[in-house]
Amino acid sequence: MAAAVPTAGIGLGMKATPVILLLSQVALTALGCATVQPPAQSESARVSAPIDVWIDVDTAAGVPRRDIDDAVALIQAFHSPELSVKGVSVVFGNTSLDNAMPIAKEVSQRFGPIGLEVHAGASSATELGQPTAATTALAKALTAQPLTLLVLGPATNIASLIAMRPDLVPRIERIIAVAGRRPGQRFTTGTSNLRGHRDFNFEKDPEAFRIIIDSGVPLVLAPWEISSTVWITQRQLDLWAKGPPAAQWLARKAPSWIELWKETFHVDGFNPFDTLAVATLTSPQHIACDTWGIQIIRAPNDVTAPEMQGGQPAQSKPYLVVQAAVEGGPQARYCHAAAPAFLDDLMQRILSARGSSSARPYGK
Repeated sequence: MAAAVPTAGIGLGMKATPVILLLSQVALTALGCATVQPPAQSESARVSAPIDVWIDVDTAAGVPRRDIDDAVALIQAFHSPELSVKGVSVVFGNTSLDNAMPIAKEVSQRFGPIGLEVHAGASSATELGQPTAATTALAKALTAQPLTLLVLGPATNIASLIAMRPDLVPRIERIIAVAGRRPGQRFTTGTSNLRGHRDFNFEKDPEAFRIIIDSGVPLVLAPWEISSTVWITQRQLDLWAKGPPAAQWLARKAPSWIELWKETFHVDGFNPFDTLAVATLTSPQHIACDTWGIQIIRAPNDVTAPEMQGGQPAQSKPYLVVQAAVEGGPQARYCHAAAPAFLDDLMQRILSARGSSSARPYGK
């Protein structure tokens, strides 16, 4: 990339050791493979059944200047032999629920397992604890079998299920969420966002994460820290445009999103945030994680321009932070580094993705 490389800043005023991320130049190198083969199954996938997962998304691919990473992650998951996707639910977040639902349905119906259903969830954080089609469907699925939950947007749907149906908590094998940070860490990108942007999924509904933490369900975090080292650039989009239908679909949805990053952060690509959460299951050999204590604290606001934060920032705000574990306190697996090989792994899955007719039938 010719543009400036994002770095992680420090200094929220918290009493904690600052963290500076050193980003690998290798991770920024564009992929250039002439022939793409379907991804090989990991050793664990060859000797065990696929992991049963439920995916909760806030899809926005195709909405002008909005994230496409949920759609990328769905296609990645649908074409990963390590996973068996049992259901998809949709939540507000990157866009409104009304916008997100048809996008999730289109991706799932065109590129997902045959017969996979998509369920509408919360339209705002004010619906936390209220029943929706998503919570009803997830409760039914958990009653039938234990599941791993991939939470790629605000956690309102999942926390609502936990609050309403605590009897089903033991059926949740783990929750993998795109959220969290180390103490003192700022989320900065390029050279024009020095003060940082927000921990989007967490800040959209902090109480939902509090419910998840208090539930005791094993929690894995795939935060900004790990995704900030992985870049999708125009070179990857050009490969998608020449690939199978799912890859071509993504390539058509990406231009306004990549243009936003260039205009706002002065970088020539974007971070595919949600794909790293999927990779903790499909490609753990490429993901470095450690177990830390976890808590929600309140500290001075680290936001920058209001347009990047959804409105005028307050003086302080909650943070989801990991730090040294306290005996008896809640813990989480915090994933902080992706090997350079992850980008190749992701591209192979996207470039081997076909339509739903070649995907594993729902429930199989």
